[in-house]
Amino acid sequence: MPSLTPHIPVPMPSYSQTRENLVKAIPPELLCLLACGGIDCRYEGPECWKLNQQVIRGLFSSWVTDDIVAMARPSNHLIEKYNIIDQFQRLNIRSIINMQLPGEHAHCGPPLDLESGFTYSPQIFMDNDIYFYNFGMPDFGVSSLVGIIDGVKVLAFAVKEGRVAVHCHAGLGRTGVLIACYLVFTLRISPSEAVHYVRIKRPRSIQTRSQINQVFDFARLLCTQLVQYPDLTLRHGAPFTLQHYLNRQALLLHGEEARKLRYTPKVVYLLCVRLSCLALGLPFPPEVHAELDKRSALKSLDRTVRETIVSKQYMPLLNEGFKDSRTGSGSVSSWDEPLGFMERKREVLLDKRSYSDSDLSKIIVNEDLELSPYYTAALGHEKHWCVQDLIRSDLGPVSPVQGTLSPSRQTTEKKSCVLNISASNMTTTSSCAKKPKCTAKRALPKYSSSLELSRKPHNPGPTSMARLVAKAMAEQGPPEQSILQRSALLQEELNGSECGWALLVTETDLQVLCCLLWTWLEKLRDPVLSAEDVERLSAGGNNSNPLSLLKKPQRHSIYCLLSCVSTVSSLCPHREDAVLQRLICALTRHPVEEMGSLAPLMKVLKASMKETVNQRCMTRASSSNATL
Repeated sequence: MPSLTPHIPVPMPSYSQTRENLVKAIPPELLCLLACGGIDCRYEGPECWKLNQQVIRGLFSSWVTDDIVAMARPSNHLIEKYNIIDQFQRLNIRSIINMQLPGEHAHCGPPLDLESGFTYSPQIFMDNDIYFYNFGMPDFGVSSLVGIIDGVKVLAFAVKEGRVAVHCHAGLGRTGVLIACYLVFTLRISPSEAVHYVRIKRPRSIQTRSQINQVFDFARLLCTQLVQYPDLTLRHGAPFTLQHYLNRQALLLHGEEARKLRYTPKVVYLLCVRLSCLALGLPFPPEVHAELDKRSALKSLDRTVRETIVSKQYMPLLNEGFKDSRTGSGSVSSWDEPLGFMERKREVLLDKRSYSDSDLSKIIVNEDLELSPYYTAALGHEKHWCVQDLIRSDLGPVSPVQGTLSPSRQTTEKKSCVLNISASNMTTTSSCAKKPKCTAKRALPKYSSSLELSRKPHNPGPTSMARLVAKAMAEQGPPEQSILQRSALLQEELNGSECGWALLVTETDLQVLCCLLWTWLEKLRDPVLSAEDVERLSAGGNNSNPLSLLKKPQRHSIYCLLSCVSTVSSLCPHREDAVLQRLICALTRHPVEEMGSLAPLMKVLKASMKETVNQRCMTRASSSNATL
């Protein structure tokens, strides 16, 4: 796979090794006086900066992306003098992320706020409905990988709510690290590309060797977590178990999506939603629209980053075909290594908790860099999966064509903040006014675009569509070569691009969708249901809920799959046994010829599916009575 990284020079630190050592040895009060200017620190006001260096008047600040501004730290004095709160509101800056540790640079500029330890009181922003986050990182230094992952995920969430201001002391070193890691996280670009882009937009950013190392360490860790389908041709494509996948997914997801899919693989969840919607003839649910919106925003940002780097001659201007290949797995699988001056630190950095109360910080890095989440808040009662409940009740059944990309759609799902320290009644506004048209990448000629495919004049009735879905889900044996090729293409996109989810959720070829679903289950290193699990379920016939004998990842994943099966079979009951047999083959890796020995498991799954349907009906009845 071609990659741009050989054309990108490895970024060099702006501080020499001697200067870095000197900075660490000088006492803080002398450092403020010698390096910054003490009370007359050039970063504590606008006197040393031109107007084009103050996108926020009164602060040394620059737009790095259309949604993220890097800036020097504000102070109570500057906030009042230059009406910074009003500027934030005019610019739709809804969040501020502070990368400082309390008490640092106490001898620069005005005295610190005694209550917060910063030059300003965070309450000023929170009282004005501006989110405040703090992810402290040592000056001229780095955080732990866990700390930077926390910050990146919160930044990714905050960008959805509006524009974001990020600052440390000068808004160069630690601020640049966070934004560069965010670009790696969202665009899957190489760390060299991310560092160079941030430095173009914000000169002298990411100053020390350790900070450049941090971006590369983050990229390497992220690269090991991106694989959605096991692929031994990739460097980090070794097969994984269901629990390993969920550990990796916990690293990548955040907010409501992370909580909802704590025990369910996202790829399984979205495939089940897609198949259920096609069977019912319903339009895209909010989750699908979210993926499409994300794709549009990322494509626009990716184009901006590429054009900016090209304009500075960091890489040649490439033809369209080569550009498209860049956005796939190529960049990720060949992330470049820093050369010469950088010695890699193999030991895991000390786990320094961020100064926020975010649940995102509660991740433990094991020796093999596999991340395992733990949570303090209980999830409450377990929810039986119901795909129909994911679809807005105000939308009636329509054809898949009619439900494609409605420009006037309104998502009723309320956004929730992982770390909302500001007022609870604030509204959110997207800063992306214009969205570019979504197009597929490197698609086979037969499938020029998934979105174009979904607009083809094919409008079967709901029952007919359900029969087609049931037939596709029940098919045994290897798929046709064309189906395998299309499936492999989508797997490649998912493995290397955040935009791959949009291609997945807009795919309309039922055989491809089913191939993706069964292939994912069958490519796991261990089957979802081992022989011991099957025996335990078969022996638990007297249990009113036999699936409760399984671990939560197994149970929730199976409930999600059974919900999809029940949705399809409710419209096509004569296919129920065949679909369940195919599901059992995927869960246990047993061939269809051995289904006779798995009859007790079939009985358990049917009972669980019936119980799920009954609970769904009871829940809806209770909701209706409460409404009345």
